[in-house]
Amino acid sequence: MKSLIRNFFVPMITVAIAGLAIAQNGNDTSVLNRISNYRQWTKVNADPVKVDIPAKIEPALVVS
Repeated sequence: MKSLIRNFFVPMITVAIAGLAIAQNGNDTSVLNRISNYRQWTKVNADPVKVDIPAKIEPALVVS
């Protein structure tokens, strides 16, 4: 029974979720038009900001 679930139902649920995600779009291009303006932005700094990383890390700060 587990192989039936794994081999049939899981792919079918995945396809159904993908289909719903595509259907919810509704060919709404207004969001894409608003986002496309960000590509024309320029960088504030020509060079990336350099951040110094300390060479010594305190053992108390290490999360394990």
